[in-house]
Parts: sequence; structure tokens; C-alpha cells
Amino acid sequence: AAHVLAAALLGLTAASATQPPQTRHVLLAHGSKQSPAWAQLCHLASRLESDTGARVQPAYIFFGSNSETSSAEDGPPLALEHALRALASAAGEEPAYVRVLPFVLTQSRALRTEVPRVCAEVARTCPGLDVRMGPCLSDALDGAGLDVLAEATAMQVTDVMRKEGLQRPLVYICDHGSADHVVARVRRSISARVEVILGDAARAVAPAPMERPSSLVQGSEADDPLLEERLADLADTTVPVVVAMCFLSPGRHAGAGGDVAQILDAARAEGHASRVHATKLLGDAELVRSLLVDILRAASDAELAATPSPTATGRT
Repeated sequence: AAHVLAAALLGLTAASATQPPQTRHVLLAHGSKQSPAWAQLCHLASRLESDTGARVQPAYIFFGSNSETSSAEDGPPLALEHALRALASAAGEEPAYVRVLPFVLTQSRALRTEVPRVCAEVARTCPGLDVRMGPCLSDALDGAGLDVLAEATAMQVTDVMRKEGLQRPLVYICDHGSADHVVARVRRSISARVEVILGDAARAVAPAPMERPSSLVQGSEADDPLLEERLADLADTTVPVVVAMCFLSPGRHAGAGGDVAQILDAARAEGHASRVHATKLLGDAELVRSLLVDILRAASDAELAATPSPTATGRT
């Protein structure tokens, strides 16, 4: 019996040595003061937990709170800093392994500067914290994420075409707008891919950001005609137009009655575009949720593959 028990214990030790440390995931969005955006992120985190069995905590880069009730869907949004500190505290004396999963289209300045700053600041006071950044959506899966985003956008456009009975509409790819050429490049890449996917079903596909930040120089690398300008310049005001909403969250720009909706209402009222329609938000597309699942699983597989075997660590 003693030999059987010893063999069982040895097998348990070897098995545990092949397992990666338990990792917590933070689903990270830029942030919004609008409650529907936080509700959406919490719901998405819950769906990811159900789909993968992983533990997923929603958090914001900006507009987050350090309140203890922030993790609740109906509570204030949780700040990234507080999420990391809470996960480190929950781990106790054990190392806290955290992977950040950006719910962000591209490598924005916030991801490149603010998130590393917050992570480094927390790590200085939480030495057991091991934080690793996952890719933004467009960079995910060795660049295949960009194809998924384009496919999801095209599907939402065709849904509007089918629902409204539109034939060969103009399609404008609308995001927030940024002075960052990295953001502009992704907008244009999605636009080019959607044009290929839709083919002759669309009259044309073009990028059309919502706004032009004051820091953006007109005619610069990051500059595209605004949605408002595209609509005002239509030669035929009766041509059908579909605005593809390349926004992930329903904040003050893309939410009900938000900035984009006001631009479309003004275009209709002023007679610039009498047949303009908007898609649902890109962040609500099932393909985007599936992309997040694939990103999370790919990260878990990579960590498992990188874990040394019992032989490699000297255990036999």
C-alpha cells in the first residue's frame, strides 16, 4: 500500500509540474463615462469565462474607479491599477500571474504608454505580480485578427443591406479618428479588406473617421476625410449609404444619440444623405467575441508549451 501511495504522490507531483501557473485575465478597454460601455465589458468578460473556463476581470485604462464594488456590472468601472493590486492581494504569498487582454482595435498610445506605466507602478509595490500583455485585436493571431475584424465589419454591413433592402450602397468605415498613424493604418486596412469582401455588392468602400483631433495636421499620414465631410460631398444625395461602426463600446461617440448618430441626423436634416444607415457596433459582433476566445486560448496554449517538463526541471 505504501508503494501505491508513493507512486500516486509521485504522479501528482509530475503532473503538477507540467501545468502552467494559474493565470488571471484582465479584459481591458480604453474606458468610458457611459454606463452601457461598462455593462457591455462585464457581459463580455462573463461570456469569455463561460467559453474558456478562465477567470476574466474587466477593467478600464481611463475613467476607472478603485472602489471595492467596481467589479459588479452595476457598480462603477474598475481601474486597471486596482484590478492588478486586487489580483496580487488575492494571490497572497504566491506569485500572481496576470495576462492583460486588450479589448482595443489597435496599438493606441494608451496601450503603448499608459498601460506599461500603470503595470510598472503596481509591480514596484507588488513584487509577486507577473503581468504580461496580450495583443490588441488587429495584431492578434499573427495578424489574422485584422482579417476577422474586416469580416465582422462586412457581415454587419450586409446585415443592414438585407434589412433595409439596399442595393450597392456606399460604405464608410467610421472610427473615432486619431492623430496616431498606427490607428489610421488599421482603419484603412479594414476598409481595404471590406472592399474586397463586399466586391460588387458595394458601390465603394472608404475610411471616414468621426473627428479630426486638433493635434492632427490635415494632409498628414493619419488624415482621412471625416464622415461629416464624406456625407456633405455626396454628388447624389439619394444614394444609399452604410456607415460601418468600427467602435468597440457604446460610449458618448457611438452610443444611442451619440456623436455619430448626431452626424447622421444632421446629414439627413440638411439633405446631404437621405438614405444613410449605421451598422451595429463592431464590439458587439460574435466574430469579435470569438476572436477574444481564440486570443485567450492561444495564450494559454503558449504558456503550457513553455512550461518545463518534469525531466527538464530535474524531476523523474
